[in-house]
Amino acid sequence: MNMKILLNTLILFSILIAACTKDKQDNDPLSDKITVIINDVPFRTDQYQRIGYTLKIWEYEKNGLALQQIIVLDNDSKAELMKIDKAEIPRIYKDPLQTNPYFTNDKIFHYYLSIQVPIPLGQAVPESFAHSFVFRDTIQNKEVIVEGGVFSPRKSELPVSIKSPVKGSNWLFINQSTLGYHFNSLFFMNGKIGSGERYAFDNLIIDEQGENYSGDPTVNESYFNYKDTLFAVADGTIVTVKDGRPENSGNACDVKMITADELAGNYLMLDIGYSRYAIYAHCVPNSFLVQEGDVVKEGDPIALSGNSGNSTGPHLHFQICDTPEFFLTNGLPFVLKNYTKIGVYGSGEINPPIVITDSMMEEMTIMSFD
Repeated sequence: MNMKILLNTLILFSILIAACTKDKQDNDPLSDKITVIINDVPFRTDQYQRIGYTLKIWEYEKNGLALQQIIVLDNDSKAELMKIDKAEIPRIYKDPLQTNPYFTNDKIFHYYLSIQVPIPLGQAVPESFAHSFVFRDTIQNKEVIVEGGVFSPRKSELPVSIKSPVKGSNWLFINQSTLGYHFNSLFFMNGKIGSGERYAFDNLIIDEQGENYSGDPTVNESYFNYKDTLFAVADGTIVTVKDGRPENSGNACDVKMITADELAGNYLMLDIGYSRYAIYAHCVPNSFLVQEGDVVKEGDPIALSGNSGNSTGPHLHFQICDTPEFFLTNGLPFVLKNYTKIGVYGSGEINPPIVITDSMMEEMTIMSFD
């Protein structure tokens, strides 16, 4: 082999070695330390356009790092969109996962964290987002910043728009449009990640003093929304009805549950089309006005709100998922076709009623529905 051929062969061999090394690095789970694995359709509230997603993060604590702050950025302008300080960082899932009697958890090899960024209405949603994770290196006692998690929000898509499942006035929806429970709930089972409760809400009726019951709190009938009628949020078909489970006594939490399915108490699943299933949980036993296979129209009465399952008091737990399951499924964002905003709980302010369309609401909004 002459020198020229040998040189070309060596060059080609070097290129192949470099290519193999690069492929190996690209496949290394630590080469991208922060990545987006769930990117939900944005949804609108009366104040914000909310962008929800989940990050997969390397096991940084094994490197002696302690997370201090998360900064969400416009990836193009580098403008700060949201800053989450240490005390406000949402739940981070890591191995070993918290044990409970209802689920058999997988072993996981990354950390997982869900974020919901509120972009004020009227402000343009960036084309792409990025993140700066600020750590304290506990070994060398210095600050370390790791950047990543670049993604493009799904701005061209719209969430499903539904009718309210309840009617009447002085409703308070809680545990939605926040970084907390339910949004940060994840389930790791059978090699899958479930986010069924992701955009769920719980609801209450309150009086002029902001109370949701009058009398003995251990008596279901003391609560203003107990046995309130629940309605179909869209045209669809009833695919699941679970009934006959006992109720808790007010806030006593005195029902013993054995399986994960019992956490939802008496519940109903409504197929509203396009792989979307509306789920009504904690209903009154033997109160269902429909049965499996029934076809219903938007606004039809279907059940009564109760206190069965994992419930601290009478209320409706409502969520929309992409399969007819409760936990190991994908929770989907949704908006209400219309509601009337009549106040904000705890603000002490009295505002004129405002009709809001095709929006969800911020937590603690007091509403009425036709």
